[in-house]
Amino acid sequence: MIKILFSLFVAAAGPASAFDLPKMGAAAVMEIVPAAAVPAAPAALKTGSQSVWMSVSNNAAAKEAQANDWSRQIEARVRDTGNGRFDVNLRTDQGYSWASITRYGSNYNLYGAGLNLNMSGDNGRYFINGSLIENGKTAFVSANVSGSDAFSGNIFGNGLNLFISRGSINGWFEEERLPKKALAGVAAFIMALQLEAAQPAK
Repeated sequence: MIKILFSLFVAAAGPASAFDLPKMGAAAVMEIVPAAAVPAAPAALKTGSQSVWMSVSNNAAAKEAQANDWSRQIEARVRDTGNGRFDVNLRTDQGYSWASITRYGSNYNLYGAGLNLNMSGDNGRYFINGSLIENGKTAFVSANVSGSDAFSGNIFGNGLNLFISRGSINGWFEEERLPKKALAGVAAFIMALQLEAAQPAK
């Protein structure tokens, strides 16, 4: 029976060799042999929270302080010019910018470079709020500072959770909610407090 079927198949093939394959287009091949399943590319990771470690150095004699995290391209420099005024230089991956901090009693205002932030409070407890306008977008800043003094504490709020020590400001932040320049502005407030605390009592 098998030999009969094979003979019929060869006869139907006509003059072509038994080893010749009929010509087929790529589409036909794909219909007969399904393509191997290719896993879908993973979805892009959300920015989410990022760790940050800003090394802080204070020069009480020169009345200057700076904080930086080179890996995140975040830097803030603060210089106490006297009478409750501070010059501020900020650097992020957006470039350099300048601002100033002015103290009125227990209220501090940071203005410039698209930032308009206010910090108010006393005795280790402060509230920071305001906004940043950058690249046509507005980000709002809201955070609480609590600690035993200017050199030890925590900053917690909208898109950030940071810890303060004499040598660093570290923790995490969410860049989508709190851009780097706003983070640098928050750090500038902390350094202004530290510079004031480092000066001899009058």
